[in-house]
Amino acid sequence: MASAGAQYGHLHQLLMQLKEVQDQLARGPRQIKARQGRTAEAELHLSLKEEELKEARTNIDRKNLELRTKEAHLADLQGKLNQAASNREFDIIRGQMDADRAAKAVLEDEILEWLDRLDARQRDVADAKKAIQDASEEVRRFATEFEQKAAEFHATEAQLRNEIEVAEKIIPTEIKVQYRRLIDTYGAEGMASSRNGVCNQCFVNLTSQNKVQLNSGMLLFCSVCGRLLYPAE
Repeated sequence: MASAGAQYGHLHQLLMQLKEVQDQLARGPRQIKARQGRTAEAELHLSLKEEELKEARTNIDRKNLELRTKEAHLADLQGKLNQAASNREFDIIRGQMDADRAAKAVLEDEILEWLDRLDARQRDVADAKKAIQDASEEVRRFATEFEQKAAEFHATEAQLRNEIEVAEKIIPTEIKVQYRRLIDTYGAEGMASSRNGVCNQCFVNLTSQNKVQLNSGMLLFCSVCGRLLYPAE
């Protein structure tokens, strides 16, 4: 028959395995939520890029309208130039036309710059849509994988609970309430092994009397961290 230390060590090991399985079950939804957060960030990024694309189109439309207005004004001035009644009137109109042509050239350059920006914004929007697609696919992929693993985790959890229930029969009746309180509060960390007279949870040295009691098979609760102590094999 296994020693008391070995039996308590086995119980402690089962509790740690249960904690690991439960951590895996809790970690999955958090990881899914984190991936959903990345999808939301990608959607926000797309919204910003679409606004920038809209701004580029608006500016191009506005400047094209200004350009058409300037061209119409130049055509009007050309007609007036052809009908100028004096050299002074001719020079004034020609000066206005030169200024309009310079402004028209500036507008044409600005339109070209905005067309370049429009191309860049369109690429940005396409990239942002691809990022959303990739992020959404990652959420679906991970959620599917976790759903498959979760079934295994739940089965393992149920098996471990059954094994723990059997292993807990070693706990003396007089300390079961305190033991249960510790496990409900700390989980597997409610127990701690002791090697060479040291609590392996808080690493405090036990008193000489505690060492003797523990080595004789008695169960102790650490005077510092309160964990249920058992002798390590």
